[in-house]
Amino acid sequence: MSRRSDMHGFTLIELLITLALLTIVAGIAVPNFTAFIQKTQLQGQADDLVATLLYARGEAVTRRTTAEIIVSDTGPWVVRVGGESLRELNHNPALAQMDADVTSIIYRPNGTATAALVTICRNDEFEKAYVVAVRPSGSPTIHPRGKNADGSALASCTR
Repeated sequence: MSRRSDMHGFTLIELLITLALLTIVAGIAVPNFTAFIQKTQLQGQADDLVATLLYARGEAVTRRTTAEIIVSDTGPWVVRVGGESLRELNHNPALAQMDADVTSIIYRPNGTATAALVTICRNDEFEKAYVVAVRPSGSPTIHPRGKNADGSALASCTR
C-alpha cells in the first residue's frame, strides 16, 4: 500500500497490533507484580519485628531493667518497660499472620532474652513464610524464606 508523502500517523492495523502487544505484556506483568508485593509485605513485617526486638533489647540494656514484648495474634505487639508501654508493632492479620511459640519475650538488663520462634506467614503459604528466631543471647535472626530455624523446609505456618 503506498502512502502520499504528506500523510503522517499510524494505520488502524498498526495501532491494533501495538495495543494487542501491550495487553499481552500487561497480562504477564500484573500477576508477577502482585506476587512481588506480597513477598515484600512479608519481608517488611519480618524486618519490623526484628527492629522491635532490637529496640526492646536496647531499652533493657540502657535502662538496666527488663523489657517485655507482649505477643498478640490479632492485636499489636507491645514493648513494655517497668509497666510503661514504649512502642507497638502493629500488624494486619489479613496481610501477614505472626505466630509465636511464646506469649511474651523478656529481655534482661544484660541483653539476654527468652528464646522464641515467630513465623510470619500469609494465607498458610508456608513456602513463602519467614521464621524469626530470638536466641537466648538476645539476638534476633531472620531465616531464609520457607526455611525453619534448623534450615529444614517449613511444613506449616503454625508453631
